[in-house]
Amino acid sequence: MFGDLINYQEKPAKGKRGFLLYSPSRKEYFFRIYDGKNFTDYNLLAEEIEIEIVGDWVSLYESEENNILEFSTKTLGT
Repeated sequence: MFGDLINYQEKPAKGKRGFLLYSPSRKEYFFRIYDGKNFTDYNLLAEEIEIEIVGDWVSLYESEENNILEFSTKTLGT
């Protein structure tokens, strides 16, 4: 854990809208909330978090070998 949580200001996460991002340099995911031109990044510590995909620019692709979430063919222009 990132230290003792008593040193943090707690805010409810329910209803917050943001982006799940991946950092190749750190090899980990994080959550980003935009506020106009500003943003706040959050490290992910919870092991299981429910998410809902709200954009139409990604698709689920399924095969017998693998399942992936990737940009849609419409977004990729293919």
